[in-house]
Amino acid sequence: MGAHPRKEPPVSERTTSAVADKPTPTMRDVAQLAGVSVTSVSNYLSDYPYMKQTTRERIRQAIEMLGYVTDERARSLRSGRTGLISLAIPSLTQIYFAELAERVIAAARRRGYGVTVESTAFSRRHELESVAAMARKMSDGLILSPLLMERRDIARLAGDYPLVVLGECLFDVPAPHILVHNIDAVKALTQHLLDAGCRRIALIGGALDRRRTSTETLRTQGYLEALAQADVPVDAKLIRPIPAWETDEEAKDDASGGAGYVGRGIATRRNGSEIVRRMFEEGIKADALLCYNDLLAFGALRQLREMGVRIPDDLRVVSMDNLEEAQYTIPSLTSVELGKEQIAQCAVDAILEQVAGGGRGAAEQRYVDFSIHYRESSPAVA
Repeated sequence: MGAHPRKEPPVSERTTSAVADKPTPTMRDVAQLAGVSVTSVSNYLSDYPYMKQTTRERIRQAIEMLGYVTDERARSLRSGRTGLISLAIPSLTQIYFAELAERVIAAARRRGYGVTVESTAFSRRHELESVAAMARKMSDGLILSPLLMERRDIARLAGDYPLVVLGECLFDVPAPHILVHNIDAVKALTQHLLDAGCRRIALIGGALDRRRTSTETLRTQGYLEALAQADVPVDAKLIRPIPAWETDEEAKDDASGGAGYVGRGIATRRNGSEIVRRMFEEGIKADALLCYNDLLAFGALRQLREMGVRIPDDLRVVSMDNLEEAQYTIPSLTSVELGKEQIAQCAVDAILEQVAGGGRGAAEQRYVDFSIHYRESSPAVA
């Protein structure tokens, strides 16, 4: 009788002898190597806030040396936490929000958390859906950057889940609120242009209707206050709003709560170029452009170059956001850094403070700093 063929084990059961002989490290192994209790390791993995930094570092090093990997599913069941933070931002393609998301992810990773990122696509309805998802405990907390929510929506933010709100769309929110000094930043930028001798400063992306508080209205307020303090008359023709985009019927109702709505304009390169082209076609003279953000400025720079305008000799250009690309335009762009790194760190810290505390944090406003980065489009004035 022939020999029976050797039966191979299933692929899932095959392993090398080196791997088979090496047991999977446990929490007890980590504790022993770090010289701490198993409870301390558990507290570290649960991001317990009241732990000495030296103890935290010993545990981290032990985990790294052993290659210890937590069972996130079991950890989630034990703690009632997912280890995830939700971030809802208006767009993933607009550079400012993409850069902000990267910084939030990095800040959360340093604290042992992951981040799920959602684009609300410049939609009030999608912003409200992000809030509703938190009631289903889809993550441990929500960092929300709304653009179209309204005062009547503030009641929907009530709840006991961790929440942080970013930006100037809403005020008096029942949660920690992180903002930038938009008025002061634009006042400083306008004053820089005034110090350079400019008197006809066009505001690209300004707000003509300032009844509703928004980033646009606050930046327009900063521009107007700086001109008033310098006794420079305001020419309304120099305040150039972003062309509004018409939405479909669903979006009209979504954005305004009523039919006939024409949506807010979006700050893009194309719109920046178009605003400048129309302004010059109308014969409006300016000796400086103060752009609502860098994307509008990038489009404006391209249009000015095509028209043969020399920058900064004929006209100065300044902007807000200080995107990385601002260093590489021709000429490089003077722009205000609004503290994206600080916004991200503050937001993550505020969320995880609430997670550790088991509920919603106190309603408070936290402002981050700004700084002007002077470049070729409008050098610093001596």
